[in-house]
Amino acid sequence: GAPMYNFGIPSQLKAWIDCLAAPGKTFSYTATGVEGLAGSKKVIVASSRGGFYSASSPMAFMDHQETFLTSFFGFIGVTDMTFVRAEGVNTGPEQRQRALESALAEIAVLKAA
Repeated sequence: GAPMYNFGIPSQLKAWIDCLAAPGKTFSYTATGVEGLAGSKKVIVASSRGGFYSASSPMAFMDHQETFLTSFFGFIGVTDMTFVRAEGVNTGPEQRQRALESALAEIAVLKAA
């Protein structure tokens, strides 16, 4: 799980990621550059956001959560990433309910696959 805090990730998640970034274990430096050592893994990120920040939103440029997570996991070799979003949860109770139902439906599809 990765809620968006102030356009990025929470400090607890950042601390965990810092532990994952281990030279020689999750990545290595080579003569041709960095090589990720954690390939062939799948990462599914469940994300909640108070507003709307997905690609179709005018606020998409403020999303430093998904770009950071995609960049980091790509750095360590993970390219199979899926984001399940509950967006707009702070814009009203109806939108919150729709966002949660939509995210749960996406999770059910992923679970069935």
